[in-house]
Amino acid sequence: MTQPEIERPKRTPRGPSPQKTQATRRTIVAAAFEEFLEHGYARGTTASVAQRAGLSKVTLFRYFDSKEALFEAVIQTHIASAALALKSSTMLDHEFVGEFLMRTVGTAAEVIDTSGRSATARLVIAEGLEFPLLAQMYRRYVNDALLEHFTRLAELAAQRGELKVPELVEHPALLLAPIWMAMMNNTVIHPETPLNAKTLFELQVRLLFKMP
Repeated sequence: MTQPEIERPKRTPRGPSPQKTQATRRTIVAAAFEEFLEHGYARGTTASVAQRAGLSKVTLFRYFDSKEALFEAVIQTHIASAALALKSSTMLDHEFVGEFLMRTVGTAAEVIDTSGRSATARLVIAEGLEFPLLAQMYRRYVNDALLEHFTRLAELAAQRGELKVPELVEHPALLLAPIWMAMMNNTVIHPETPLNAKTLFELQVRLLFKMP
């Protein structure tokens, strides 16, 4: 007697592992970062990003559905990550607010040119009028995040009696000013005579805060 055939369940093709998915995403974002820095946002293309990443455009669009999404990922990965790291830093016992700022923000400012952050800021300035979304992304992920961080620290310093200039609580942009000056000087105004962003920031901190 012939035994009835047992119908075996069909195997569902397995997709890429989460690790591979994240690795591919990082590769694409790194390629987009290079593309935008080299060619700008307007002239940069998704086709070139895909080529740099060693992928097809079809694969790229599985991860990012537009050039705007690519730029947002670049901001989040290469620029906003620094702001988040600063916000999550912990103040040491008996550390003055000014000391904390110099240890965290000052250290980040030291690599602001070599990390590509200055070039990205220049890109936003150069193309933000034509593409307002770029400026909105930068403001949301970087500028506003840092101003919020600086405001909280200025308030803490005021409570401790560590502020030389109480108006800093209302004008936290004073702490961003030396960093922006260095970025614009080094990428647009006078790149042949670069300014040291860390030095400028630390001088500003010493003018605004009391420290031992």
